[in-house]
Parts: sequence; C-alpha cells; structure tokens
Amino acid sequence: MSLKVTLSSSKTVTTQPAQTVSLAAGDIEIRRIVDIPGEKRVSVFIDNIGQIDLDELSGDNYDNPAEWTNASLQTAVSNYIAAN
Repeated sequence: MSLKVTLSSSKTVTTQPAQTVSLAAGDIEIRRIVDIPGEKRVSVFIDNIGQIDLDELSGDNYDNPAEWTNASLQTAVSNYIAAN
C-alpha cells in the first residue's frame, strides 16, 4: 500500500537539519510511518525530505497508539508542508 499527499503547486520547505528542499507539484509518497506510544509521537519518512515529526498527531494531540487514520495522517503532512 502506498500513502500519498498531493501538492497543488510547487513548494519549498525547510527540513531538519535546516536544509531547503523544493518539492514539485503532484504526489508526495509517505514511505514509512512510525508511531511511538511511549513518547506520544507520530513521524513519517518522505523522499527528499526525510523524517517529519507530526506535532498535529503527537504530544498532547496523541490519543492512543495507531488511532490516527490515513486521512488524518495525510492532513497532518499537508499542514506541515504548508507551514514550512
């Protein structure tokens, strides 16, 4: 199964450690999802960006392990890209 986020336009984001990456409009494939219950953290790995910690699904926003849905994960990734 492949989970993707579609960008309607090209976007430049800053990754960690601070690097600027230009993303073309189109699909961004989420390669790996990591849910760490003990740390209340959800992260994804995306080509050209690397690891993204999804604050929208982590910390105080973390409910139970694997309670997020594909749609909420895609929304969190889209929001991260839009904000960075």
